[in-house]
Amino acid sequence: MNPYQSSNRIITVDALRGFALPGILFAHFIFWYSGAGLPNEVYSKFSDPGSQIAGAFNGIFIFGKFFTFFSFLFGLSFYLQMQSLQHKEENFVLRYAWRLLILGVIGLMHHALWRGDILSIYVPLGFILLFARRLSNKWLLIIALLLSFNVPARIIELIHLFSNAKAPNFNAPPEGMEEAKRYYEIIKNGSFPALIKDNWKALISKFAFQFGSGRIYITLGFFMLGAYAGRMKWFETLDASKPVIKRICKISGFTTPGVIIIPIALFVINNAMKLGWENNRIMGMLFNFLLDSANTLMTIFYLSGVTMLMYKVRWQKILHPLAPVGKMALTMYLSQTIFGLILFYHIGFGLFEKTSPGINFLLTIPVFFIQILFCRWWLRRFNYGPVEWLWRSLTFGKWYPLKKQQFKAA
Repeated sequence: MNPYQSSNRIITVDALRGFALPGILFAHFIFWYSGAGLPNEVYSKFSDPGSQIAGAFNGIFIFGKFFTFFSFLFGLSFYLQMQSLQHKEENFVLRYAWRLLILGVIGLMHHALWRGDILSIYVPLGFILLFARRLSNKWLLIIALLLSFNVPARIIELIHLFSNAKAPNFNAPPEGMEEAKRYYEIIKNGSFPALIKDNWKALISKFAFQFGSGRIYITLGFFMLGAYAGRMKWFETLDASKPVIKRICKISGFTTPGVIIIPIALFVINNAMKLGWENNRIMGMLFNFLLDSANTLMTIFYLSGVTMLMYKVRWQKILHPLAPVGKMALTMYLSQTIFGLILFYHIGFGLFEKTSPGINFLLTIPVFFIQILFCRWWLRRFNYGPVEWLWRSLTFGKWYPLKKQQFKAA
């Protein structure tokens, strides 16, 4: 048995988390680990083939997919934790709420270092998941799908359209161009205290962007999809669940390419024929709907597809080694920020704008390799990742044994 396996863990879920983390790392690293929009001229500086390829690869296969992939797994984990607490304690709601509040503190501390933090978004959604536990399976799935395809944002767009109100610009940086310029200066020249101060100022605008773009609805949708998968015990009874996972994989695999091709074709036609669709609100709504749908379908395809691969022995040898990273997913997610700040920000090596998006893509490889080696080394000696251990211990008000027995004597 591998050192990270134990009888009460679902190794497939850990491996899926481990698969998600390099996608998140790439999505952040490609643009110098910036947690918000930068001035447009920064992106336009890099038109070399490597950067173009990295940008296209990010747009088609990474951006908007692995955040939701990770959200699904967090939703699944939250549901399993909630169920475990419900079986152990009569007042499990208080324990679950306390666990979320601790995660919220961790998330706010992380946000102070890097405004792209997602944990501070996850915490309020975790409370919503608590209230959604009384929904039937049918309604949980319906609401999850509506949210995952960002239907609330489309409804808001329709309301703006029929009321002749100004439509929100989802493509602009959430805080506006002035804020983008100030954030640019913070990354390039800012001190550590200035970085923390500026990130705190951006907390409200981060949530405003989440609601304005609809990303928070999509995240909540994948939280609920994860909870639904937990209810159906898809990852606890993998053999029995194989037919339904295979069917989901086929449906999403066949529909995703078509949904991706349509917005790309619309973009090419608009640019070639100069139709001005970028100023047409109806076409903008259609494009946003197709883009969100493509991201959601591809995420579902990734989730079901990788799960299907893990039924095959040869793929288990490739994917199961990612399980140590997945078991320490929270620690590894936070450690990505340490790498990002040290490599790209002024407080570290200051590689911001000195490296291209193409080079940044290559940088993710050694960084993730370091994370893999560290996790394997750590879990041979310890029962939990450091942040996971702290979160668990604070949740239950007692210090769980961190070191494995065989290493205590040493």
